[in-house]
Amino acid sequence: MHHELTFLLKKLLCSHRDVSRLPALLRTSCLFGQGEKADTLYFIEEGLIKLTRTNDLGGRVILAIYGPNELVGEESLSGGKHFYFAEAEVLSPATVYRIPGTTLERVKSAHPELGVALVRCLVDSNLGFAQKLEWLSLHDVESRVLYYLEQLAKLVEPAEDQGYPLPLTQLELADLVGATRETTSTTLNSLEKRGFVKLSRRLLTVYLRQGKAAAAGGENWP
Repeated sequence: MHHELTFLLKKLLCSHRDVSRLPALLRTSCLFGQGEKADTLYFIEEGLIKLTRTNDLGGRVILAIYGPNELVGEESLSGGKHFYFAEAEVLSPATVYRIPGTTLERVKSAHPELGVALVRCLVDSNLGFAQKLEWLSLHDVESRVLYYLEQLAKLVEPAEDQGYPLPLTQLELADLVGATRETTSTTLNSLEKRGFVKLSRRLLTVYLRQGKAAAAGGENWP
């Protein structure tokens, strides 16, 4: 997210009397459900939040995973006229600010620069989804897995072994990259043997340094 928007949100909204800080939310906590009225915007202070969309047949896809200083629930910018397109669920222990849509509208009216910054953020978000569609459509599963692991690693701090721990199950990664669980598992096992990742229960540790070194030797790292 733009540094300007982060600064404005912290300055104008995070300390507002109508904005609630929700600390230490546990994994699987739900911020909002798919189809609920979109009347609240959420600003992530720490932790990871995933957006999941489910169709009428029960098919599921993770649209995106967001981290610190990012927003979820942008549908609320419509002034309460729309519904949330996906479910927002805590992926790792998180602290978020709950910003009522009515409060956001009042603050935007008093500070037009906030509205401009939000529009820029929405444009970036649309570009991000366009890029995801490109990867899902034009690349094989291994390339997609490597791409998303690298992107997600940017949202967390490295561990002592310089790996980036991601609190993802193999099923969640499969839902993110648009592949079956079996294909994703086979791909991850191959990547683990080559030093790209380490697999644990509900945890994938990504080693960017090793991955990029492998890429220089002809491996397929973005």
